Amino acid sequence: MKTLRLFVCLLCLLPVLRAASAEPVPPMAAPTTNVNVPTTASELAAGYAAAIQQMSLKSLIIYLKSEGKTVPLKGLRSAKAVSAVLLITFSAGDMMAVNAENIVMITDGSRTP
Repeated sequence: MKTLRLFVCLLCLLPVLRAASAEPVPPMAAPTTNVNVPTTASELAAGYAAAIQQMSLKSLIIYLKSEGKTVPLKGLRSAKAVSAVLLITFSAGDMMAVNAENIVMITDGSRTP
């Protein structure tokens, strides 16, 4: 009787032993998901960049709020929105990153803040 039980137990364990000796399945990597949530500052920077592209760059002036003062930026060649920052390229080739929330006004020179 004991031999019969042992034989039945071994028979039941046989599929488990075969599965354990099989080639292991490599674990699957979890898929990565990037979520870009637009903020008001990034939308503002994108809007400024789009507006600057439509304006004449000859007389374009950007008034920037810096350390409690309003500073004019002149001689612009291009502007590109990078997240919440406006990347400004000047006619001399220099570049400047400006927080879009610090821009007071973009004008053709006919108005001042």
